[in-house]
Amino acid sequence: MPRRDLDLIRNVDEALRGDAFDLLAYASTVLEMLRRPLDGEGNPVSGMPTLAEMVDRTLADSVRQSDALLLAMAILLDGAGSGDTALAERIRAEAGGRWRNLPAWLDSPDAADVTSVAAFDHVLGADATILIGATLADGTPATATVFIDRDGGGVLGDAFIAPETLPAALAAGSKGVDADEYPRVEVSAADARARVEQAMAEDLALEPPLVTATWPASRPLLAWLLRTLPEGGSGFPRAGADAALDDELTAAVAERLPEGEGHARLLISLNREHSGAGDPRIWSDTFVEALLIEILPFDDATEADPEGVLAALRALIDEGHARAGVPAGLTARSLETVDELADTLLDLLEFDDEAPAEDGGALSVLAARVGGRRHLDALDAVPMTRVVADHRGLDERVRRGLEAVRGHIERASAELFEDPELAIAATRIADLLVETDPRLFAKGKPELAAAAIVWIAGTANDAFAPAGAAQPSALMAALGLRGGTPAARAGAYLAALGVDDPDDWASLPVLGDPSLLTSRVRREIIRRRDEARAAPTA
Repeated sequence: MPRRDLDLIRNVDEALRGDAFDLLAYASTVLEMLRRPLDGEGNPVSGMPTLAEMVDRTLADSVRQSDALLLAMAILLDGAGSGDTALAERIRAEAGGRWRNLPAWLDSPDAADVTSVAAFDHVLGADATILIGATLADGTPATATVFIDRDGGGVLGDAFIAPETLPAALAAGSKGVDADEYPRVEVSAADARARVEQAMAEDLALEPPLVTATWPASRPLLAWLLRTLPEGGSGFPRAGADAALDDELTAAVAERLPEGEGHARLLISLNREHSGAGDPRIWSDTFVEALLIEILPFDDATEADPEGVLAALRALIDEGHARAGVPAGLTARSLETVDELADTLLDLLEFDDEAPAEDGGALSVLAARVGGRRHLDALDAVPMTRVVADHRGLDERVRRGLEAVRGHIERASAELFEDPELAIAATRIADLLVETDPRLFAKGKPELAAAAIVWIAGTANDAFAPAGAAQPSALMAALGLRGGTPAARAGAYLAALGVDDPDDWASLPVLGDPSLLTSRVRREIIRRRDEARAAPTA
């Protein structure tokens, strides 16, 4: 029997020793892999059988564990379309009566009962979380948690399903969350279904696909739960057109900035079209980031007047948030994002619009590496020191996972690198990741997480070949990991850190934050900066 069949039998045996959730979750993973084979980096996997081929072969084999998996898959296929429903009926007709020692719930026509839904929306419309609580046929609770990036076009940001009640999921998820920033909102079951289904549809259009520890493996299970909810719901609400409000905001900006009226109207129109809420009174930090890096339609740096746009944006945030009653802390965060990305916007324009002299191009690359021209001007070579981050607000699972990861980072860095600052840089990256998405360290092997983080820190600091002496294979060996490369796991972490193209990052390893660079690397950047500035221009 092929190895993969033996692995499947062992996995199903383990799931059968548990409850309905265990087998349905495993069936969801297998079903998604058959429908859309992807590896951990979102790349297509070749050589997988189709769903129909797998069903044909498995029914012919007549093995108890394989039939149990097919029957669980049949539950998830019911109602997913005429072809899927017909396939589910065929599975039940051939495998349903072959085994007396399979759980009775596999024959249940109503394998789940959704008990309640809950939703949390970011007060500035940046994102949303929807939870769906259910009880499976054997009495096991299950709660789906779905994160939706509203500022990113309503695409699904991640989703997972856990064998816990909705109140338990709410209690765990609320730890460390600001209720003023993420208030609970009323949502009907039909609206919850419509919003999650739309996010799932947007996910299918992503290129490259989103792949996390739990997604898209949980897609079939989530889609099945959604089908138990009523149809006819609506998507997220968006602000309607309001010319009077637009004029009022434009006039307020023009009063501050006599030349700012045109910029204000451009920014208001982009907010209405692209932001999660479509309300020009509110500007989340995530929308501000997307606006400055991706959305602004500048074709020419001279015509763009980026400084004027930045000034108008600051004024709009002030005026709009005052009218909407936005908490001062969120206003400050949005304004800080403008300040942090101002240099990046200018650098992007320079890359696009200048055919730079060699010294100008060198300075632009160096500026990008440290987060902008201002950081490049102020760069120092002071040695890195350890900063003890406050993790008291983290969920206990996350805190334990982070501690384990940090321990492995220290051990591997001490073995690989002579420079102790590389360990400090890596632990700072771990702290940034847990601030960005605490769930990253809630599960999985901490050794793999540590390998990915050390690889990011080492690559950014020219420590790995070809720039440096260390080898990724030595990093894996130092952590007791066999073969492979840490780059696969690092891709998800780089995406969480805001890297646009994680797959190509190693060719130009820029994190845009000088606090993540060792003093040795910063000293070299300063030397190259000064040489470029001193070089004669044509």
